[in-house]
Amino acid sequence: MAEHDEGRRRLWRTAGVLMIAHVVLMLAGLSMGKVATVGASPAAYISAYVHGSLVERLAGGCVAGAGFLVFLLAATLLARLLRGESELGNWQASVAAASGGIYVALSLAVAIPGADAAAYDGHHGAPLAVVTALSDLHYFTTFASIGVLGLFTLALAGAGQACRALSRWVAYPGYAVGAICVAAVPGAGIGLVDDAMLVWIIWFVVAAVAVLRGARGARSLPVHAAPAAP
Repeated sequence: MAEHDEGRRRLWRTAGVLMIAHVVLMLAGLSMGKVATVGASPAAYISAYVHGSLVERLAGGCVAGAGFLVFLLAATLLARLLRGESELGNWQASVAAASGGIYVALSLAVAIPGADAAAYDGHHGAPLAVVTALSDLHYFTTFASIGVLGLFTLALAGAGQACRALSRWVAYPGYAVGAICVAAVPGAGIGLVDDAMLVWIIWFVVAAVAVLRGARGARSLPVHAAPAAP
């Protein structure tokens, strides 16, 4: 039992490190290249995708992509650790794992390549209409992925509360943050996505610190005794 408990504590610490690593890599990668918002002026698209270093932009995409792969590891590990005896909680953990995978797929398959392709084409003489379309594809995919991220957050908070592995001061704000992310999708036109993402990052870092401390989540789930042999 002691060895099992120590193994779970290591997994919780691993999850916390992965959560923080995701935020660091994502922010570092996104900071290495400008983007133009949907509906911006032609000059804004030129400034974002024609000027500047293409090498730095593509390197930033690779760093951000690595961050999303780390998020996939964190999401699936958290979903595994948050499984308990509650059927509802186990279902929520499965939803968290699935939505985390979809969020990463949208980011790696469309959002990041869209921005990088816009920059690549902009540096190689493509028409501005093509650059604009690729940039807008990046943004609209980002809008959709924020809604999926909200679903992940809601499911994670629910699973953590169901198995009592996450404290209330992490789970309850998680419900609010998840709802904010979902509500930000229809409000993308007025900039709610950026605000929702900032709120989510703050909550995710706080949750990572709680996971690293592991005071409650590191404990083992109840083990049922095997039935006696006849």
